[in-house]
Amino acid sequence: MFSKMLTRILVPYDGSKYSEKALTRAMELAHNLDSEIFLFSVVYLDYIPSPGGLLGLTRGKSEKETMKKWAKLVRTDTEKMLKVAVKRCSTKGISASYSIAHGNVANEILSFAENKRISLIVIGSLGLHGIGKLKTLGSVSRRVSEQAKCPVLLVR
Repeated sequence: MFSKMLTRILVPYDGSKYSEKALTRAMELAHNLDSEIFLFSVVYLDYIPSPGGLLGLTRGKSEKETMKKWAKLVRTDTEKMLKVAVKRCSTKGISASYSIAHGNVANEILSFAENKRISLIVIGSLGLHGIGKLKTLGSVSRRVSEQAKCPVLLVR
């Protein structure tokens, strides 16, 4: 009965060592419970200055064009990373797919989980923004664990 409850597993994935560990744990669960994995990554560029932006090398129209190119590059890199993770799952016989969103990371994860009727979120305790030496819960994983409408497994 328990295995039928956890058929849709969401793994917020950013390529960090903690998201790698979360994916490994989700794969173990998916294999044992015959579940499907949804890999999900959020591209959030608001906090990243455009290349040359800090030096004042981009202005006006060229700045917008540079940001568009930068956003496209980040999305392309994210898609490549997710395709590798999906392939990792499929080599183990696990059904997996991926999605990419733009916006606030925690909000997008929570929204995706609700829209896709996710039954379990497996998330790393820290992401790319975590401070390596300080072993505290990351702001995204904390918010997801507090506000998700389904169970959340935090992986350290």
